Amino acid sequence: MPFPILLSSLAAMSNPGNSVLSTRYRDARTLVRRVCRLPGEDRAPFKEKVARLREHFEQFNVDVSELCQWFMGLRKAHAAAHAANAATSPAGFGPLGDFLLVPALDGVDADESECDRWRLAVFDAVAGFRDLTAPIREAVPPALHAAIDATARNGPHTNPKNVAMKRLFERLRTLDSAHRLVLLKSAAEWVVARYRRGMENWVRQREEWEKEKTAWETARPQLTPEVRERFTQVFRSLVWDRDKRPGVTNKRPRICPYERLKGNLDNCIYAGQKGHGPLCWKYAGFKKTREEQFSRFNDRGFEKDAAEFLARRKDGVRRHEVLRQMFRGRSADEQRFTDNWSAYLRALSLNEDTVVEHGRLPHCLRIGETFEKSKCEWNPHTELCKQYKRALDNPDNGFDEETLRLEPLYRQWRRDYLAGPRKPSFRYPSSRDLPMPKIFGAGFHEIDFDRSIVRLRLDDMSAGQWIEFGFTPWPRGYKPSRDEIKAAGRVTSVHVHFIGTRARLGFRFSVRPKPSRFTCSQDELDELRSRCFPRQAQDQQFLDAARQRLLDSFPGGAEEAKRNMRLLAVDLGETGACAAVYQGTTHQTDCPLAIIKINRLYAGRPDALEPDVKGRPSKEKRKFDKGDPRGVRKEHVARHLARIAQKTAEITQHPRRQPAVPQTVTPGAHDLRSLKRHTAWMIRDWTRLNAAQIVKVAEDQRCNLIVFESLRGFLAPGYDKLCPKEEDKKRWLAMFAYGRVRRKVVEKAVERGMRVVTVPYYKSSQVCSTCGAVQENTNLHRENKRDRKFICEKNTCAVELNSDANAARVLARIFWGEITLPSPDEKTVRRS
Repeated sequence: MPFPILLSSLAAMSNPGNSVLSTRYRDARTLVRRVCRLPGEDRAPFKEKVARLREHFEQFNVDVSELCQWFMGLRKAHAAAHAANAATSPAGFGPLGDFLLVPALDGVDADESECDRWRLAVFDAVAGFRDLTAPIREAVPPALHAAIDATARNGPHTNPKNVAMKRLFERLRTLDSAHRLVLLKSAAEWVVARYRRGMENWVRQREEWEKEKTAWETARPQLTPEVRERFTQVFRSLVWDRDKRPGVTNKRPRICPYERLKGNLDNCIYAGQKGHGPLCWKYAGFKKTREEQFSRFNDRGFEKDAAEFLARRKDGVRRHEVLRQMFRGRSADEQRFTDNWSAYLRALSLNEDTVVEHGRLPHCLRIGETFEKSKCEWNPHTELCKQYKRALDNPDNGFDEETLRLEPLYRQWRRDYLAGPRKPSFRYPSSRDLPMPKIFGAGFHEIDFDRSIVRLRLDDMSAGQWIEFGFTPWPRGYKPSRDEIKAAGRVTSVHVHFIGTRARLGFRFSVRPKPSRFTCSQDELDELRSRCFPRQAQDQQFLDAARQRLLDSFPGGAEEAKRNMRLLAVDLGETGACAAVYQGTTHQTDCPLAIIKINRLYAGRPDALEPDVKGRPSKEKRKFDKGDPRGVRKEHVARHLARIAQKTAEITQHPRRQPAVPQTVTPGAHDLRSLKRHTAWMIRDWTRLNAAQIVKVAEDQRCNLIVFESLRGFLAPGYDKLCPKEEDKKRWLAMFAYGRVRRKVVEKAVERGMRVVTVPYYKSSQVCSTCGAVQENTNLHRENKRDRKFICEKNTCAVELNSDANAARVLARIFWGEITLPSPDEKTVRRS
């Protein structure tokens, strides 16, 4: 029995970097409903039925996981047999494996049902369940015939030591062909989505990375392989943990550059928090506390008086004499300073004599937004920094002045070319850690939409036997409606999934995409981006190729597209969002996007953002603290992340977790799993809501194409720069999932006949959308951006726009080739 099973869940759970999805996943949709009791049903029998359903759900995951292992065994055997052939693709599974993953025969055009019939027939022949029928045997090529015979004799399932595989095939023999097809196709789609496509993309990434590396090294001949190896050996010799093997393998090691170390100053970037030592942060806390206690506390006045006080004391003048000379009868000022000074010493746990020896306050007075702005001189270097400096200064290592001047160049090489793109890993499905929904195809489910009842036929049931469950009714206003689905009979399969102990039903139904004005598919554009031009440095090449393909496939050709194609360029920033609508190359309007930003929902474009005054929380934060914790916002995520950090600390300190030999205790994967899953679902909901609103604007404006910034290879600030607290970084980065928003927009846009492309992003927000000039005055540009303004600094232009609207217009003009962004600077670009 053919089963048109459409596993959208596999596509959703595939590698986030993989954008090549088959078109058959884009003409169907899944609506998830909660399983509930039947009318008048008691709780006890309902729980028994759910427990029985869960057993089949878990068994389904076990069977699919073992079939995935069988597929990977085919790949391993194929790789071993062709180890000497360099031309063999690492993603290849051999003739048999490739056919079972994606069944196709040369010269035969077949639909999905026919391909499923071939897949099952070949698998049954390999397993020895039945012989190939004459039509299929005649159509199968000789290479596949030989692979079928060889695997049937010596395949992974024939190994007598592999008890699990033997048990799997014995179980498969007892199932009817329909159940075998469900399992086989599920496993095949899982392997393709989670391994094969990722491996194929990795091969292309590796090829382009090697070309980039060769070009970079050729352009810098002074950094010879010998010099690179000497610096690399130094990093391999560093000891970062006495309980582990020596060696620092990180491409961006948390070690200060030699230029910073050779000055012998306590100005470490990576020690403490945000490049500052403990005293700096204690002093910041002291100022905040004094301001809360005494509204007239003047931190700058206190610092000025303290500097004068310490300078005079260092010259040997006694304390009371210094105070008398400083204040000259102003007893109130003297008393205020002595009170502040005593509180200062207590807060920082300092002895006055120790501070007097320094002759000045032993910490920074201000902490900048980044360590580059702070330049702390009181933050001792880490042990790794000291080891690194000693190794470079050691004459036995042979680093002369000329070689040491190449250290910054080596650090660039190490960041990008020490190791290539990471090979994708593969995880098998698991009912608890990485579940796959159990699928009931045609003939194995019946749905009563009027009464909201679903009947399922389990594996151990014969034809005509059913197990019944209720489900929450079809939502009002949902398209397609319940009546439309019922009339057309469009539900192709029912997916059963468990969230903890709660069962969920996914109704999979076909959706007919709206016709597109482009004859090229979204798959072709995704193929261009992920396979033909996989590197961040190739974003412009991808745009040129994608634009040409879109224009050629538009009715009437390129000239007609430049007049009538409707384009929506979307800019998603940290503090605002906007879309620019173009008809052809002509700007039509700007549409502020009412999407959830990092901490609030903008119903329209605000004139200016509400700034925090001296660290005081915004209105949105105060509203949250007063007991309104709902919504997908940064404060909500922050609360959960703080809770996770607190409970993790308690767990690791629990007596039962302490080993006999003292060592670092790390929490397990099961610790706080529910709270972590809840936080992940919040980010998922955030992505869905934002994508839906972007697509709604595109629909309202009758757009044919949506343009995003690429952001490929982008590392948000915070990955390689320390924040005051690790949870602060997580709170911000948690809501920076704009790549996920774009991928969700692609799914929704294809259903509506639209296409989605990306354009290069480097310095796009600093370019004028009118004249195309790059703004050189970055401080002025940043100041204007805080007020959500863009003012072109070029005298002949001087255009003034909303900053988000300007950025969106720039993206549209980049797509049309009217603006070309500057090449990324090697010191700031982060390659993928």
